[in-house]
Amino acid sequence: MTTSSATGTCSTSNTACGRLLDLLSAGGGFGYIPFASGTWGSLPGIAIFLLTRELEVWLQIVLFVLVSLAAIGLADRSERLSGIRDPNFVVIDEVVGMWATLLFLWRADPIVLVAGFLLFRAFDILKFYPLNVFEAFRGGVGIVLDDLAAGMLANIVMRLVLLSGVL
Repeated sequence: MTTSSATGTCSTSNTACGRLLDLLSAGGGFGYIPFASGTWGSLPGIAIFLLTRELEVWLQIVLFVLVSLAAIGLADRSERLSGIRDPNFVVIDEVVGMWATLLFLWRADPIVLVAGFLLFRAFDILKFYPLNVFEAFRGGVGIVLDDLAAGMLANIVMRLVLLSGVL
């Protein structure tokens, strides 16, 4: 048994720990879908929102920050190991971006979830200014920040839409 096997290192994809981190980076496997992986990868963000929305506000904030920081680390690791800048299978950024879109919205009915999903995906795909500024950052920070920014902007727009009574 080698030292790395004995310690259970996660620095490669050849260990159980490494495979688990790869799976998390791929949004639970949605990133491995060969088409529209980012769109598919947004779906776990909706599930996380629905699972956490009844928690105390402070706990939601702590969980959101911790998962976002973990997403940066996971995306950075996947980029380094794959040798590909912002690899398509990494969708943990879409997960946290979608969660940011819905975070603290007072309604979570299907219409709001679909509208938030469509809005986030449009912002994430179009990456207009100032969202595209975050792509200049290297590694996991660049991979995740533009999606977090798209999610936050989508959250603001969703609040305005809800306040206006359009939905």
